[in-house]
Amino acid sequence: MFVSAGGLNVLVEFLEDDYEDERDLVLIGVNGIWSVFELQGSTPKNDFCRILSRNSVLDPLSLVLSRVLDEEGELARLCEGRIANIFFIFSQAESHVKEMVAERTVLHRVLKELKRMTPVHQITMLKFIKNLSMLSTTIDCLQNSNAIDVLTELLRSSMKGTHFREVSNQILNTIYNMCRLSKPRQEDAALNGIIPLLQKIVKTERPLKEFALPILCDMAHSGKVGRRELWRNKGLSFYVSLLSDPYWQVTALDAIFTWLQEETAKVEEHLLDDRNGPPPFIEAIVRCLTISKANAFENLLEPLQKLLRLSPPIASTLARPDMCSRIGQKLHHTKPAVRVNLLRILSTICDATEEHGSLLSRYGLLDAIRELQNDSRVLVRELAVQLIKSSEESDAAMLGTAGIKRRTTMRRRSTSTTPATLISSHSMPTTPQVSRSSASKLLYEGRDTPRRRENGISSSLGLRAGSRDGRSQNGGVSAAVGVTIGGSGAGGAGGTGNVGVKVRLPRSMSQLPPSSSPSSSQQSSVSSLATSPQLSDHMRTSTSPIMPPSSTGNARRRRTNTGGSGWT
Repeated sequence: MFVSAGGLNVLVEFLEDDYEDERDLVLIGVNGIWSVFELQGSTPKNDFCRILSRNSVLDPLSLVLSRVLDEEGELARLCEGRIANIFFIFSQAESHVKEMVAERTVLHRVLKELKRMTPVHQITMLKFIKNLSMLSTTIDCLQNSNAIDVLTELLRSSMKGTHFREVSNQILNTIYNMCRLSKPRQEDAALNGIIPLLQKIVKTERPLKEFALPILCDMAHSGKVGRRELWRNKGLSFYVSLLSDPYWQVTALDAIFTWLQEETAKVEEHLLDDRNGPPPFIEAIVRCLTISKANAFENLLEPLQKLLRLSPPIASTLARPDMCSRIGQKLHHTKPAVRVNLLRILSTICDATEEHGSLLSRYGLLDAIRELQNDSRVLVRELAVQLIKSSEESDAAMLGTAGIKRRTTMRRRSTSTTPATLISSHSMPTTPQVSRSSASKLLYEGRDTPRRRENGISSSLGLRAGSRDGRSQNGGVSAAVGVTIGGSGAGGAGGTGNVGVKVRLPRSMSQLPPSSSPSSSQQSSVSSLATSPQLSDHMRTSTSPIMPPSSTGNARRRRTNTGGSGWT
């Protein structure tokens, strides 16, 4: 009846009065609201929270909390505890109520007064903040209220307190909820110094380790700012040390792989650092695979395979007898996913080493892999076949090196089908003149083909068309007679010998009288001219201008106008 008559609205109005002038009414309002929530009636507390949230009850209640903390005495502590309980009840209500009470001004006042509250009531108020951080729509309000800064500082100041475990429990849960899906918030926490605090908690407080490690391992997934803080606090070495923990080795290896993706060269150099003996990371990986139990072994394979594929130098360092022996023992695992990951790891290690596939026979893994060629799973069979093929190719390459060199030498020898002109050119220096001569020889030899001889086209024909006096290339000595140096006669005589260097006779040679067919004397004169060294020298060096043809050479045959068909 009190609620239905509007009693809750009256209590909220009491809270809004001035605390200095109406202190008793304000405290009555606080006690009245607390008593309503303590009723054991049929009305659920969520309904009361919904009614009070419409009147924004937490805004004046946060102001009252600040005034109560300024006072001393038992009554002030009692009111402080009841106000903290009211806040906590609202954080347990439905999501709609949480969104209504998560106002920036309210949260800012509450976070500001956390240090002044007594440890017991402080823990209650931290539970209120933690419950709000579980809702995605209220996380932004917490961030805008500088919740990460305040909570990190509170965690640092309470490490030597008596209630540190309870306080840190609530703080770590809240920070984890806020940073889990947000890189900017992770970087914000790193800049506020959360990383060294978490590392200290992991080393000293065993129960709190379960809350601190998820935040630390997620820092590797943050941006450059978060990774810079990890480098400053030796975060990579910390991840390597976690590989000895069977419960966190998978998470730590995944964090190392993520960090390696972002800063490959720097992380790789650190992981392979052997200045103080064998690299701790390599020893930790081998120890994980050789000592870990069944579940941990299965979960390690996938992130390890990704890491080795990303870094061949790290993969090559794992080509060790103890590592390969452990893999060989697990190749016949009942789970196909385990067999696939093991074969992929073996393939990556073989590719990263100089021995390649021969590494399998060296460590006695070939027999086990051959058995997997008949596996029921297609992917397992394919990977096994590829490994066996790689091993055979590596063995053949090692054994056939000398034979390959011999075959290469034989291939360079000349054969009987090589043209003589090409063989002779190999012994000559590669000068432009030699190259040009060889090219011209090949060009003119290609013109002297059987098909061209059948068509009546001789290799010794001139390259120019008939002259203006009407003489054909076959009749007499043309203006561009082809002379074969050191060969047979002209093409008009039907010679089929190899054509040498083509030269042109002087234009004066074309002044001979036309005839139906060349006489023997003309042929002999041409041959003598061709073989004459003086003429050859003259043709090579002559630069005299070409004389124009005479008038007698330009006489044309005309058809008469008479009825006859003769020519003149």
